[in-house]
Amino acid sequence: MRPYIFSVKVYGVVVRAEPSWLFLVLLVAWSLAVGFFPDTEAGLSTQTYVLMAVLAVLGLTFSIIAHELSHTFVGRAFGLPINHVTLFIFGGAAELEEEPDRPFVELVMALAGPLMSLLLSGVFALAADLPGLDGAGLPLGLVLGYLSLINLLLALFNMVPAFPLDGGRVLRAIIWMFGASQRQATRIASIAGEVFAAFLMVNGLLVLLLAGAAAGLWWVLIGFFLRSAARSSRLQLETRLALRDLRVTDLLRPGLETIDARASVETFIREVLVLHHRDWCPVVDQGQLIGGAGVAEAQAVPVEDRPNRRVGEIAVKPEAGQLINAHASGDAALRRMQHHHLDRLYVVDGTQLTGVLMAADLVAYARMKHRFEDAGIT
Repeated sequence: MRPYIFSVKVYGVVVRAEPSWLFLVLLVAWSLAVGFFPDTEAGLSTQTYVLMAVLAVLGLTFSIIAHELSHTFVGRAFGLPINHVTLFIFGGAAELEEEPDRPFVELVMALAGPLMSLLLSGVFALAADLPGLDGAGLPLGLVLGYLSLINLLLALFNMVPAFPLDGGRVLRAIIWMFGASQRQATRIASIAGEVFAAFLMVNGLLVLLLAGAAAGLWWVLIGFFLRSAARSSRLQLETRLALRDLRVTDLLRPGLETIDARASVETFIREVLVLHHRDWCPVVDQGQLIGGAGVAEAQAVPVEDRPNRRVGEIAVKPEAGQLINAHASGDAALRRMQHHHLDRLYVVDGTQLTGVLMAADLVAYARMKHRFEDAGIT
């Protein structure tokens, strides 16, 4: 499981932050406390600038969460299962468990986030003009003005027509509406995303080399992230489309190798891990899944105990998320892996183990299928 620095529920949606979010928070707070606020309002104490930066970062966090929850609740209104919003170093993301199946849903959902940011920008701007906000030497109007500006920039940046930004999703929806398939629309929008990412990286390098400004490095990193996200989003969708008409059992490798739970750890090491060059193997008892064991579990058993310890005793029992019904779709299996961050699933029919499905096999199948589709063979 991934570590998170905080996790809270908002109307059934889990809002959580990865450790990288803390780096962003500290970076923004530092730049505000030593740069933006002192340059805008000179003569205040260091403690005041630090307090203003803390308030601004809290407001920024609220703004990004509100932006992502807007996507989430609109998507949920259309029946899409969205249960998590995750904050990370480059902002936040509402985690889609399924892609929209209609362009209109994609369009409305994509626009919801930027519209929320524009609304917050206006609210913060109005609040900044209220009288009596500078009590005790703390210019709250300046903090609110910053939050108004940052929300405006957040809306404008996200509306760039470059997938997977919101504007790229709007572009995909429009192309999809005008007759292209979802896959074709995704390809075009993701290419736009890669072009925009390259633009950011090139300009960031120029700023870094010619002006020596650290902001240039930040733009390079954002560009690199967007380029990677555009490619992975395209691959993810193409993989899901390729898998949705297949059952899990259609995708299993032939010749499932298992180890009996009653076998000794010594036998397991000799006949499976060493002889067959395996680093992991499912453990069964008369075909019923017990769990899985591998190199780490075997090495944890003292050498002198290995002849008498049974593999079933060291097997790691599967959690519910690691099991999938043999008759489920390949797309459902992929979504399960992504949701639980797994690289394999136990495929079961009732209590009997049918096979082990690997994430790498799903991706490889989708790539091969699309390669021959493009060649007009299938």
